[in-house]
Amino acid sequence: MHFAKPSCLLGALLAMLVVFSSLAAAPAMAQSQDSVRTLASGGLTREYILHMPKNAPPGPRPLVIAVHGALQPAGMMQRYLDLDAVADREGFVVAYPKGLNLLWNDGRSSIAGFIPLLQKRDDGRFMVDLLDALVAEGIADPSRAYLMGFSNGGFLTAFVACRYAERFQAYATMMMTVPVGYAESCRPSKPVPILLMNGTYDPIVPMFGRPTPGARLMSADATAALFARLDGCSAPERTTAPHARITRWNDCAPGSAVAYYEIAGGHQPPSQSTDAVDALASVLLGPRRSGLDAPEEIWSFFERFGGTAPAPAMEMAGRAPVMPASAFASTGPARTEPASTALAMAPVPPAPAAAPARPILSAPTSLASAWQGIVPEAERAPAPPPPAPAAATASLDRPITPGAPMPRQAGLVPAMAAQPVAATRLAQLPLAPPLPPPSPLRSRAASAQ
Repeated sequence: MHFAKPSCLLGALLAMLVVFSSLAAAPAMAQSQDSVRTLASGGLTREYILHMPKNAPPGPRPLVIAVHGALQPAGMMQRYLDLDAVADREGFVVAYPKGLNLLWNDGRSSIAGFIPLLQKRDDGRFMVDLLDALVAEGIADPSRAYLMGFSNGGFLTAFVACRYAERFQAYATMMMTVPVGYAESCRPSKPVPILLMNGTYDPIVPMFGRPTPGARLMSADATAALFARLDGCSAPERTTAPHARITRWNDCAPGSAVAYYEIAGGHQPPSQSTDAVDALASVLLGPRRSGLDAPEEIWSFFERFGGTAPAPAMEMAGRAPVMPASAFASTGPARTEPASTALAMAPVPPAPAAAPARPILSAPTSLASAWQGIVPEAERAPAPPPPAPAAATASLDRPITPGAPMPRQAGLVPAMAAQPVAATRLAQLPLAPPLPPPSPLRSRAASAQ
Protein backbone atom coordinates (compact mmCIF):
# COMPACT_ATOMS: atom_id res chain seq x y z
CA MET A 1 0.00 0.00 0.00
CA HIS A 2 1.30 3.45 -0.94
CA PHE A 3 0.35 6.63 0.83
CA ALA A 4 0.29 10.09 -0.72
CA LYS A 5 2.92 12.54 0.44
CA PRO A 6 1.72 15.09 3.01
CA SER A 7 2.09 17.91 0.47
CA CYS A 8 -0.19 16.07 -1.97
CA LEU A 9 -2.76 15.45 0.76
CA LEU A 10 -2.64 19.12 1.64
CA GLY A 11 -3.21 20.00 -2.00
CA ALA A 12 -6.23 17.71 -2.18
CA LEU A 13 -7.72 19.19 0.98
CA LEU A 14 -7.19 22.72 -0.29
CA ALA A 15 -8.83 21.77 -3.59
CA MET A 16 -11.91 20.52 -1.70
CA LEU A 17 -11.99 23.79 0.22
CA VAL A 18 -11.89 25.73 -3.05
CA VAL A 19 -14.89 23.78 -4.39
CA PHE A 20 -17.02 24.41 -1.29
CA SER A 21 -16.07 28.07 -1.15
CA SER A 22 -16.80 28.56 -4.84
CA LEU A 23 -20.25 27.03 -4.46
CA ALA A 24 -21.01 29.28 -1.52
CA ALA A 25 -20.03 32.35 -3.54
CA ALA A 26 -21.76 31.35 -6.79
CA PRO A 27 -24.55 33.99 -6.60
CA ALA A 28 -21.98 36.79 -6.48
CA MET A 29 -20.36 35.48 -9.65
CA ALA A 30 -23.67 35.53 -11.49
CA GLN A 31 -24.06 39.24 -10.79
CA SER A 32 -20.52 40.13 -11.80
CA GLN A 33 -20.08 42.58 -14.69
CA ASP A 34 -16.31 42.09 -14.92
CA SER A 35 -14.58 40.94 -18.08
CA VAL A 36 -12.33 37.91 -18.61
CA ARG A 37 -9.46 38.81 -20.94
CA THR A 38 -6.38 37.19 -22.48
CA LEU A 39 -2.88 38.28 -23.42
CA ALA A 40 0.26 36.64 -24.79
CA SER A 41 3.16 36.25 -22.35
CA GLY A 42 6.22 34.07 -22.82
CA GLY A 43 4.69 32.29 -25.81
CA LEU A 44 1.59 31.31 -23.81
CA THR A 45 -1.95 32.66 -23.79
CA ARG A 46 -2.70 33.86 -20.28
CA GLU A 47 -6.01 34.94 -18.74
CA TYR A 48 -7.04 37.53 -16.19
CA ILE A 49 -10.19 39.15 -14.80
CA LEU A 50 -10.43 42.93 -15.13
CA HIS A 51 -12.55 44.96 -12.74
CA MET A 52 -13.24 48.57 -13.74
CA PRO A 53 -14.42 50.91 -10.97
CA LYS A 54 -18.05 51.92 -11.20
CA ASN A 55 -18.75 55.32 -12.79
CA ALA A 56 -15.04 55.81 -13.46
CA PRO A 57 -14.22 58.68 -15.85
CA PRO A 58 -12.23 57.83 -18.99
CA GLY A 59 -8.45 57.88 -18.89
CA PRO A 60 -5.69 55.93 -17.15
CA ARG A 61 -6.48 54.93 -13.57
CA PRO A 62 -4.36 53.53 -10.72
CA LEU A 63 -3.94 49.75 -11.09
CA VAL A 64 -3.77 47.00 -8.48
CA ILE A 65 -2.84 43.51 -9.67
CA ALA A 66 -4.06 40.96 -7.09
CA VAL A 67 -2.52 37.47 -7.35
CA HIS A 68 -4.43 34.46 -6.00
CA GLY A 69 -3.10 31.66 -3.81
CA ALA A 70 -2.40 28.04 -4.74
CA LEU A 71 -5.46 26.13 -6.02
CA GLN A 72 -7.57 29.27 -5.58
CA PRO A 73 -9.37 30.46 -8.74
CA ALA A 74 -8.92 34.12 -9.58
CA GLY A 75 -12.69 34.67 -9.28
CA MET A 76 -12.67 33.23 -5.78
CA MET A 77 -9.77 35.51 -4.82
CA GLN A 78 -11.86 38.42 -6.12
CA ARG A 79 -14.83 37.58 -3.90
CA TYR A 80 -12.70 36.47 -0.95
CA LEU A 81 -10.86 39.79 -0.60
CA ASP A 82 -13.70 42.20 -1.41
CA LEU A 83 -11.06 44.45 -2.94
CA ASP A 84 -13.51 45.56 -5.65
CA ALA A 85 -15.55 47.52 -3.08
CA VAL A 86 -12.48 49.58 -2.20
CA ALA A 87 -11.70 50.01 -5.91
CA ASP A 88 -15.21 51.31 -6.62
CA ARG A 89 -14.92 53.87 -3.85
CA GLU A 90 -11.35 55.00 -4.60
CA GLY A 91 -11.49 54.74 -8.39
CA PHE A 92 -8.69 52.27 -9.19
CA VAL A 93 -8.65 49.31 -11.58
CA VAL A 94 -8.10 45.75 -10.33
CA ALA A 95 -6.69 42.89 -12.41
CA TYR A 96 -6.86 39.29 -11.16
CA PRO A 97 -4.43 37.15 -13.21
CA LYS A 98 -4.99 33.38 -13.49
CA GLY A 99 -2.18 30.92 -12.75
CA LEU A 100 -1.72 27.88 -14.96
CA ASN A 101 -3.51 25.00 -13.20
CA LEU A 102 -4.29 27.52 -10.42
CA LEU A 103 -0.60 27.64 -9.42
CA TRP A 104 2.29 30.09 -9.75
CA ASN A 105 5.97 29.64 -10.44
CA ASP A 106 6.86 31.87 -7.52
CA GLY A 107 10.67 31.97 -7.62
CA ARG A 108 11.34 28.69 -5.81
CA SER A 109 12.52 25.60 -7.68
CA SER A 110 9.06 24.06 -7.36
CA ILE A 111 5.58 25.26 -8.24
CA ALA A 112 3.84 26.69 -5.16
CA GLY A 113 6.50 25.05 -3.03
CA PHE A 114 5.26 21.46 -3.42
CA ILE A 115 4.87 20.54 -7.12
CA PRO A 116 7.91 19.86 -9.37
CA LEU A 117 8.58 22.46 -12.07
CA LEU A 118 7.42 20.56 -15.17
CA GLN A 119 6.07 23.32 -17.43
CA LYS A 120 8.45 26.23 -17.64
CA ARG A 121 6.90 29.68 -17.50
CA ASP A 122 7.96 33.04 -16.15
CA ASP A 123 5.02 34.18 -14.04
CA GLY A 124 6.99 37.21 -12.88
CA ARG A 125 7.22 38.32 -16.49
CA PHE A 126 3.46 37.69 -16.84
CA MET A 127 2.81 40.32 -14.15
CA VAL A 128 4.92 42.86 -16.05
CA ASP A 129 3.32 41.97 -19.40
CA LEU A 130 -0.13 42.41 -17.85
CA LEU A 131 0.84 45.86 -16.61
CA ASP A 132 2.22 46.82 -20.02
CA ALA A 133 -0.93 45.61 -21.81
CA LEU A 134 -3.24 47.69 -19.61
CA VAL A 135 -1.00 50.74 -19.94
CA ALA A 136 -0.98 50.36 -23.74
CA GLU A 137 -4.80 50.32 -23.74
CA GLY A 138 -4.92 53.55 -21.74
CA ILE A 139 -6.58 51.78 -18.80
CA ALA A 140 -3.73 51.85 -16.27
CA ASP A 141 -1.47 54.69 -15.12
CA PRO A 142 2.10 53.28 -15.04
CA SER A 143 3.09 55.77 -12.32
CA ARG A 144 0.43 54.34 -9.98
CA ALA A 145 0.71 50.58 -10.49
CA TYR A 146 0.78 48.20 -7.50
CA LEU A 147 1.17 44.44 -7.00
CA MET A 148 -0.23 42.32 -4.17
CA GLY A 149 -0.56 38.58 -3.59
CA PHE A 150 -1.87 35.97 -1.18
CA SER A 151 0.06 32.81 -0.19
CA ASN A 152 1.50 31.34 -3.43
CA GLY A 153 0.67 34.69 -5.06
CA GLY A 154 2.46 36.45 -2.20
CA PHE A 155 5.65 34.49 -2.94
CA LEU A 156 5.36 35.59 -6.56
CA THR A 157 4.82 39.20 -5.45
CA ALA A 158 8.04 39.14 -3.40
CA PHE A 159 9.89 37.59 -6.34
CA VAL A 160 8.70 40.39 -8.63
CA ALA A 161 9.70 42.99 -6.01
CA CYS A 162 13.25 41.65 -6.08
CA ARG A 163 13.45 41.24 -9.87
CA TYR A 164 11.25 44.01 -11.35
CA ALA A 165 11.20 46.56 -8.52
CA GLU A 166 11.07 49.53 -10.88
CA ARG A 167 7.82 48.43 -12.58
CA PHE A 168 5.49 48.80 -9.60
CA GLN A 169 5.31 51.64 -7.10
CA ALA A 170 4.52 49.44 -4.06
CA TYR A 171 3.95 45.80 -3.11
CA ALA A 172 1.93 43.85 -0.53
CA THR A 173 2.12 40.20 0.50
CA MET A 174 -0.25 38.15 2.65
CA MET A 175 0.76 34.91 4.37
CA MET A 176 4.21 34.62 2.80
CA THR A 177 7.82 34.53 3.99
CA VAL A 178 10.71 34.70 1.53
CA PRO A 179 13.25 31.90 0.95
CA VAL A 180 16.48 32.18 2.94
CA GLY A 181 18.43 32.64 -0.30
CA TYR A 182 16.81 36.04 -0.82
CA ALA A 183 19.22 37.48 1.77
CA GLU A 184 21.83 37.26 -0.99
CA SER A 185 19.85 37.08 -4.25
CA CYS A 186 17.28 39.86 -3.72
CA ARG A 187 18.89 42.98 -5.14
CA PRO A 188 16.07 45.31 -6.25
CA SER A 189 16.94 48.08 -8.68
CA LYS A 190 15.33 50.67 -6.38
CA PRO A 191 13.97 50.86 -2.84
CA VAL A 192 10.86 48.70 -2.42
CA PRO A 193 7.81 50.01 -0.52
CA ILE A 194 6.20 46.84 0.80
CA LEU A 195 3.52 45.78 3.28
CA LEU A 196 3.60 42.26 4.71
CA MET A 197 0.87 40.37 6.65
CA ASN A 198 1.36 37.06 8.46
CA GLY A 199 -0.75 34.97 10.81
CA THR A 200 0.63 33.90 14.17
CA TYR A 201 -1.24 30.56 13.88
CA ASP A 202 -0.74 29.92 10.16
CA PRO A 203 -0.45 26.13 9.56
CA ILE A 204 0.46 26.53 5.86
CA VAL A 205 3.19 29.21 5.96
CA PRO A 206 4.22 29.39 9.63
CA MET A 207 5.50 32.81 10.61
CA PHE A 208 8.61 31.25 12.21
CA GLY A 209 9.75 29.80 8.85
CA ARG A 210 10.11 26.20 7.70
CA PRO A 211 11.67 24.08 4.93
CA THR A 212 9.66 23.62 1.73
CA PRO A 213 10.48 21.67 -1.44
CA GLY A 214 12.75 24.02 -3.35
CA ALA A 215 13.60 26.47 -0.56
CA ARG A 216 13.83 26.94 3.17
CA LEU A 217 11.73 29.89 4.30
CA MET A 218 12.76 32.74 6.57
CA SER A 219 10.63 33.75 9.50
CA ALA A 220 8.10 36.52 8.95
CA ASP A 221 9.93 39.09 11.06
CA ALA A 222 13.23 38.27 9.31
CA THR A 223 11.49 38.78 5.96
CA ALA A 224 10.29 42.22 7.03
CA ALA A 225 13.72 43.08 8.42
CA LEU A 226 15.33 42.03 5.12
CA PHE A 227 13.25 44.52 3.13
CA ALA A 228 13.90 47.16 5.80
CA ARG A 229 17.65 46.68 5.28
CA LEU A 230 17.29 46.72 1.50
CA ASP A 231 15.44 50.05 1.82
CA GLY A 232 18.05 51.51 4.17
CA CYS A 233 15.53 51.97 6.97
CA SER A 234 16.28 53.22 10.46
CA ALA A 235 14.59 52.15 13.69
CA PRO A 236 10.95 51.02 13.38
CA GLU A 237 7.90 52.16 15.31
CA ARG A 238 5.31 49.76 16.75
CA THR A 239 1.56 50.12 17.16
CA THR A 240 -1.41 47.84 17.76
CA ALA A 241 -4.77 47.31 16.05
CA PRO A 242 -7.62 44.82 16.57
CA HIS A 243 -6.05 41.34 16.57
CA ALA A 244 -2.76 42.68 15.24
CA ARG A 245 0.59 44.19 16.08
CA ILE A 246 2.17 46.41 13.48
CA THR A 247 5.83 47.32 12.95
CA ARG A 248 6.47 50.21 10.56
CA TRP A 249 9.73 51.39 9.08
CA ASN A 250 8.92 54.87 7.75
CA ASP A 251 12.40 56.46 7.90
CA CYS A 252 13.86 54.71 4.88
CA ALA A 253 15.44 55.65 1.58
CA PRO A 254 13.34 58.29 -0.21
CA GLY A 255 10.18 56.84 -1.70
CA SER A 256 10.11 53.64 0.36
CA ALA A 257 8.69 52.20 3.58
CA VAL A 258 8.07 48.79 5.14
CA ALA A 259 5.02 47.72 7.19
CA TYR A 260 4.75 44.34 8.92
CA TYR A 261 1.36 43.20 10.27
CA GLU A 262 1.40 40.29 12.73
CA ILE A 263 -2.18 39.02 12.74
CA ALA A 264 -3.49 36.77 15.52
CA GLY A 265 -5.05 34.38 13.00
CA GLY A 266 -4.39 31.64 10.47
CA HIS A 267 -3.61 31.42 6.76
CA GLN A 268 -6.28 33.99 5.92
CA PRO A 269 -6.07 37.77 5.54
CA PRO A 270 -8.11 39.77 8.05
CA SER A 271 -11.49 41.02 6.93
CA GLN A 272 -13.99 43.66 7.99
CA SER A 273 -16.36 40.82 8.88
CA THR A 274 -16.43 37.02 8.61
CA ASP A 275 -19.13 34.53 7.62
CA ALA A 276 -19.86 30.81 7.27
CA VAL A 277 -17.42 30.39 4.37
CA ASP A 278 -14.59 31.76 6.54
CA ALA A 279 -15.59 29.33 9.31
CA LEU A 280 -15.39 26.44 6.83
CA ALA A 281 -11.98 27.57 5.64
CA SER A 282 -10.71 27.87 9.22
CA VAL A 283 -10.86 24.06 9.58
CA LEU A 284 -7.80 23.80 7.32
CA LEU A 285 -6.37 27.30 7.26
CA GLY A 286 -6.86 28.57 10.80
CA PRO A 287 -9.14 31.41 11.93
CA ARG A 288 -9.88 34.52 9.90
CA ARG A 289 -9.93 37.63 12.08
CA SER A 290 -12.40 40.47 11.71
CA GLY A 291 -12.09 44.13 12.63
CA LEU A 292 -8.98 44.86 10.56
CA ASP A 293 -9.57 44.84 6.79
CA ALA A 294 -6.66 43.74 4.57
CA PRO A 295 -7.77 45.57 1.36
CA GLU A 296 -8.28 48.83 3.27
CA GLU A 297 -4.86 48.59 4.94
CA ILE A 298 -3.13 47.69 1.69
CA TRP A 299 -4.73 50.49 -0.32
CA SER A 300 -3.95 53.02 2.43
CA PHE A 301 -0.32 51.94 2.08
CA PHE A 302 -0.31 51.87 -1.73
CA GLU A 303 -1.71 55.35 -2.29
CA ARG A 304 1.26 56.89 -0.49
CA PHE A 305 3.51 55.98 -3.41
CA GLY A 306 3.56 56.95 -7.06
CA GLY A 307 1.74 59.59 -9.09
CA THR A 308 1.17 63.18 -8.07
CA ALA A 309 -2.02 62.74 -6.00
CA PRO A 310 -4.40 59.98 -4.90
CA ALA A 311 -7.26 59.12 -7.23
CA PRO A 312 -10.53 60.94 -6.46
CA ALA A 313 -12.72 59.04 -4.02
CA MET A 314 -15.81 57.36 -5.45
CA GLU A 315 -18.95 56.11 -3.78
CA MET A 316 -18.90 52.54 -2.45
CA ALA A 317 -22.45 51.27 -2.25
CA GLY A 318 -23.58 49.04 0.58
CA ARG A 319 -20.51 49.34 2.77
CA ALA A 320 -19.03 51.96 5.07
CA PRO A 321 -15.32 52.76 4.77
CA VAL A 322 -13.05 50.99 7.26
CA MET A 323 -10.58 53.08 9.23
CA PRO A 324 -6.94 52.08 8.63
CA ALA A 325 -4.99 50.62 11.51
CA SER A 326 -3.23 53.92 12.13
CA ALA A 327 -6.51 55.27 13.48
CA PHE A 328 -6.64 52.61 16.20
CA ALA A 329 -3.23 53.65 17.53
CA SER A 330 -4.18 57.27 18.09
CA THR A 331 -5.00 58.38 21.61
CA GLY A 332 -5.53 62.10 20.96
CA PRO A 333 -8.51 63.97 19.50
CA ALA A 334 -10.30 62.59 16.46
CA ARG A 335 -8.31 62.96 13.23
CA THR A 336 -9.90 64.47 10.16
CA GLU A 337 -7.13 63.84 7.60
CA PRO A 338 -7.63 61.15 4.93
CA ALA A 339 -5.94 57.80 5.48
CA SER A 340 -3.12 58.57 3.03
CA THR A 341 -2.22 61.80 4.84
CA ALA A 342 -2.51 60.25 8.28
CA LEU A 343 -0.13 57.42 7.38
CA ALA A 344 2.40 59.81 5.87
CA MET A 345 2.58 61.97 8.98
CA ALA A 346 4.88 61.46 11.96
CA PRO A 347 3.87 58.73 14.43
CA VAL A 348 1.20 59.65 16.92
CA PRO A 349 2.25 60.16 20.56
CA PRO A 350 2.32 57.03 22.73
CA ALA A 351 -0.61 56.30 25.01
CA PRO A 352 -0.50 57.63 28.58
CA ALA A 353 1.02 55.28 31.12
CA ALA A 354 -2.36 54.61 32.74
CA ALA A 355 -3.96 53.39 29.48
CA PRO A 356 -3.69 49.60 29.10
CA ALA A 357 -2.18 48.23 25.87
CA ARG A 358 -4.68 46.93 23.34
CA PRO A 359 -4.60 43.10 23.46
CA ILE A 360 -3.76 41.17 20.32
CA LEU A 361 -6.89 39.07 20.90
CA SER A 362 -10.24 40.48 21.94
CA ALA A 363 -10.90 37.57 24.33
CA PRO A 364 -7.60 35.74 25.04
CA THR A 365 -9.18 33.59 27.76
CA SER A 366 -12.16 32.37 25.74
CA LEU A 367 -12.71 28.71 24.87
CA ALA A 368 -12.51 29.58 21.18
CA SER A 369 -8.84 30.48 21.69
CA ALA A 370 -7.94 27.39 23.71
CA TRP A 371 -7.00 25.26 20.69
CA GLN A 372 -4.45 27.88 19.66
CA GLY A 373 -2.44 27.24 22.80
CA ILE A 374 -3.14 30.61 24.39
CA VAL A 375 -2.64 30.47 28.16
CA PRO A 376 -5.43 32.20 30.15
CA GLU A 377 -4.32 35.42 31.75
CA ALA A 378 -4.77 34.05 35.29
CA GLU A 379 -2.39 31.15 34.60
CA ARG A 380 0.36 33.10 32.93
CA ALA A 381 3.68 33.65 34.64
CA PRO A 382 4.59 37.29 35.23
CA ALA A 383 5.90 38.76 32.01
CA PRO A 384 9.63 39.65 32.09
CA PRO A 385 10.47 43.33 31.79
CA PRO A 386 10.81 44.43 28.16
CA PRO A 387 14.36 44.89 26.84
CA ALA A 388 15.79 48.33 26.36
CA PRO A 389 14.69 50.04 23.13
CA ALA A 390 18.26 50.16 21.85
CA ALA A 391 18.70 46.39 22.21
CA ALA A 392 15.40 45.69 20.41
CA THR A 393 16.38 47.99 17.57
CA ALA A 394 19.73 46.26 17.18
CA SER A 395 18.12 42.83 16.94
CA LEU A 396 15.80 43.99 14.16
CA ASP A 397 18.46 45.82 12.17
CA ARG A 398 21.39 43.43 12.34
CA PRO A 399 22.33 41.30 9.29
CA ILE A 400 20.74 37.86 9.06
CA THR A 401 24.20 36.21 8.96
CA PRO A 402 26.49 37.48 11.74
CA GLY A 403 29.27 39.56 10.22
CA ALA A 404 27.54 39.89 6.84
CA PRO A 405 27.39 43.40 5.36
CA MET A 406 24.11 45.26 5.30
CA PRO A 407 22.70 44.91 1.72
CA ARG A 408 21.80 48.58 1.51
CA GLN A 409 21.49 50.02 -1.99
CA ALA A 410 24.50 52.02 -3.17
CA GLY A 411 24.00 55.76 -3.11
CA LEU A 412 20.81 55.69 -1.04
CA VAL A 413 20.81 57.93 2.03
CA PRO A 414 18.30 57.05 4.77
CA ALA A 415 15.97 59.87 5.63
CA MET A 416 17.05 59.63 9.27
CA ALA A 417 20.70 60.36 8.44
CA ALA A 418 20.17 64.11 8.52
CA GLN A 419 17.62 64.06 11.35
CA PRO A 420 19.32 63.07 14.63
CA VAL A 421 16.47 64.57 16.65
CA ALA A 422 13.90 62.35 14.93
CA ALA A 423 16.16 59.34 15.41
CA THR A 424 16.30 59.99 19.13
CA ARG A 425 12.52 60.35 19.29
CA LEU A 426 11.94 57.02 17.52
CA ALA A 427 14.46 55.25 19.73
CA GLN A 428 12.44 56.30 22.75
CA LEU A 429 9.18 54.76 21.53
CA PRO A 430 7.82 52.08 23.90
CA LEU A 431 7.99 48.50 22.78
CA ALA A 432 4.83 46.54 21.94
CA PRO A 433 3.63 44.09 24.60
CA PRO A 434 5.03 40.55 24.30
CA LEU A 435 3.30 38.08 22.00
CA PRO A 436 1.15 35.27 23.47
CA PRO A 437 2.96 31.97 24.12
CA PRO A 438 3.56 29.90 20.95
CA SER A 439 0.86 27.43 19.95
CA PRO A 440 1.39 23.67 20.08
CA LEU A 441 1.61 23.75 16.28
CA ARG A 442 4.81 25.77 16.54
CA SER A 443 6.33 23.30 19.01
CA ARG A 444 5.54 20.33 16.82
CA ALA A 445 6.93 22.01 13.73
CA ALA A 446 10.15 22.97 15.51
CA SER A 447 10.70 19.46 16.83
CA ALA A 448 10.02 17.97 13.40
CA GLN A 449 12.96 19.87 11.99
